[in-house]
Amino acid sequence: MGAGDLTDFQLAGRTLFSLGLVKESEGNLSTWDGEWLRITRTGSHLSDLGPDDVLTGTLDEPPKGSSSDLAIHVGMFRERGPGAIAHDHPRGSVPEGWVEGEPHGSYAFAQSLRRAVEMLVDEVRGEP
Repeated sequence: MGAGDLTDFQLAGRTLFSLGLVKESEGNLSTWDGEWLRITRTGSHLSDLGPDDVLTGTLDEPPKGSSSDLAIHVGMFRERGPGAIAHDHPRGSVPEGWVEGEPHGSYAFAQSLRRAVEMLVDEVRGEP
């Protein structure tokens, strides 16, 4: 995927939205190729991502305005290496008293956004 190509992000976001796993500005997506971090910005709607909704930076200098889950995404990439992360909010997955920036919902790490979304869908369906 080229630096400006949003196709994988848009497909992943629309899939999560169409299955009811995110609504409005819930959830986020990111990729890291070993050099460039691409991550959805805070407040973006995964159902309708545009050019201003996916920001580019590095793990050491993440883009300003990126997802409120930035620290979780960066930590997962540092631990696991290059890949993709999809984050959704299936029903009942945000704990009572949740505070911005704390883990919540479900996170999936895979080699591509497509596979990360498939993993979240499988989790909701109770499939391995």
